[in-house]
Amino acid sequence: MRRLIVNPGTDSAWEIPLPTGIATLGREAGNDFVIEHPSVSSHHCEFMVMDSGVIIKDLGSSNGTFVDGQPVSESALLPGQRLQLGEVQLQLAQITAAAPTVTVTSNARCKYHPHNPARYLCPKCRINFCEQCVNIRASGGQSKHYCRTCAVECAPLTPAATTDEAAEVSFTRQIMGAFKYPLKGDGLILIAVGTFMLLLLDGAALLARYALIYGFTARIILMVTATGYLVAYMRHILNASAQGEEEMPGWPEINGFYDDIVLPFLQFVATVLVSFAPAIGLTIYAVSQAFGNADAGDTMWLGWATTAAIVLGCVYLPMAFTTVAMFDSVAALNPLLIIPSIAKVPKEYVLTVVFLGLMLILNWLQQNYLRTLVPVSLVAAILSGLLQLYLMIVEVRILGLLYRNKKNELGWFT
Repeated sequence: MRRLIVNPGTDSAWEIPLPTGIATLGREAGNDFVIEHPSVSSHHCEFMVMDSGVIIKDLGSSNGTFVDGQPVSESALLPGQRLQLGEVQLQLAQITAAAPTVTVTSNARCKYHPHNPARYLCPKCRINFCEQCVNIRASGGQSKHYCRTCAVECAPLTPAATTDEAAEVSFTRQIMGAFKYPLKGDGLILIAVGTFMLLLLDGAALLARYALIYGFTARIILMVTATGYLVAYMRHILNASAQGEEEMPGWPEINGFYDDIVLPFLQFVATVLVSFAPAIGLTIYAVSQAFGNADAGDTMWLGWATTAAIVLGCVYLPMAFTTVAMFDSVAALNPLLIIPSIAKVPKEYVLTVVFLGLMLILNWLQQNYLRTLVPVSLVAAILSGLLQLYLMIVEVRILGLLYRNKKNELGWFT
């Protein structure tokens, strides 16, 4: 581990260990390292410690930061170089022995995926990244992570809210635990608010149906808005689960209607169309043959083929939805990515598909029989909305757990 020697060469010398990561130094107790000297500012400087070296950054101190007598705002600090903070002299000691890498905890979020906790920080760009947003290259028999913008090695961060306890639990038990997931933390409140929003949108769509001029347009806008935001939230949950978070995230913010609503809607439509493209194509062909008065014996195979294509679409869709959510791009619908991914985790994926199928059956049952059991229409609608949203959350939670458990086998971002 690197060490910073305070008052080097004197009887009052003492050392500051520099673990890998980011640390601040100053006069106040809120810093990672404290030097109680009047010439040192309350928050004097910041150290970025990586395997490749140490970078020091002045934080606007009153008396400045000097490396070998030269004032610096940000500079590399080499072993043996003298560092001066106000009137205090320091020196970066030579590395004498290898030590295990120590990471720092952080509540920061990824710049490009705000719903993901940051796992790496670029010392040059000062940007936080999740594991999806860094380049991974082998060096000296180890995997190292580099900034995609400037190619500088990134420092590791440990998200404060992340826990690896679930990794020790079997995937089957984690799936069973997914049914409790919507009930943790503020989950019930989020589900209740979501159900209320969906009921309002349904009511608005019903009113728009009776509008003479703008009814159709209003219904389209409401459908895109409701579906797009719901898809965005489901992807939000999937990403949070994939990153190891154990409680439901809050509702995603809307900074732009197209990026936060329309784009998730279009990506979802594309996901469904690609997944069921063979079934759609066979259906169109069957209809064309029917209108062309084709012989029934020649088209009998179409029924079986279409049914098989629908089943294959149902198997393809969960992985397709997961890849689009993780990559945030419809390019991830490529069968050359999805089919090998399914083949890499066959047991876990079959289990996932089975549970998702059960969720769909439960959802179908509650939509068709709940109104019979609950004769009051408004109460039935509220309960149906709650159950539908609950089951959707469980479904995407399972998909997030699949990636979380098998990300090394999938190898999407390595």
